[in-house]
Amino acid sequence: MKIITSPAKLMNVDYSTDLLRSTTPRFIEDAALIQSHLKHKSPKYLSELMEISTKLADENWERNQKWKAKPVTKESAPALFAFTGEVYRGLDAKTLDKNAVSYLQKNHRILSGLYGLLKPSDRIMLYRLEMGRHFEFEQYKNLYEFWQEKVTEQLSSEMKKNEILLNLASNEYGKVVDRKKLNHKVIDFEFYELREGKLTTIVVYTKHARGLMVRFCAQNNAKTLNDVKAFHYEGYRIDEGRSTDTKLVFTR
Repeated sequence: MKIITSPAKLMNVDYSTDLLRSTTPRFIEDAALIQSHLKHKSPKYLSELMEISTKLADENWERNQKWKAKPVTKESAPALFAFTGEVYRGLDAKTLDKNAVSYLQKNHRILSGLYGLLKPSDRIMLYRLEMGRHFEFEQYKNLYEFWQEKVTEQLSSEMKKNEILLNLASNEYGKVVDRKKLNHKVIDFEFYELREGKLTTIVVYTKHARGLMVRFCAQNNAKTLNDVKAFHYEGYRIDEGRSTDTKLVFTR
């Protein structure tokens, strides 16, 4: 099976590991093209595009000036460790053993507004460019238009016949995959909290649970849907009544 997650706004490139041999992102030339346009955008433009503060806009303008397709080790990190948002706190890759990291290298892919599709070992620099932002460049009206065919074809090329795709990405990122052209079964996920007798969705917990699910699959060498249904970290359990053939629901 293959597993997709969203990237994270929070990043850190200070970490290095011997468990992964660094690789270059598959779409690095496309990333360089996007970055060549981003580099000339003012902090004010970045602030409005991504709805961020002036301070963050200045910070990301500086990142755009420093970005390069072939970064040195001290200014980059493998994607699996570079993202540090809530999904990746749940995944907690730094505490995984060699077998679990190898599992992720084979099965886990990270969607990205800048890099398109990343393997855990792909070395990346600090950046910020959400897939859903209205970023126009050349003939493209947005990043979906630029990435959808490329990402879908790449994912499809990496998947074997009858292999399933676990979609643990947000709606913003998940829709860059064209399901009609993927020709593989996609499994979506929902995570609920039981509060005062009612099931509710809490965004930060959902993000954390997505990371926990990726971690669970890696630690247990998950290969089938039944393996995935056994997920039980931090009190979650499968809700068979609410789950369907294409959606797994977990509650706690």
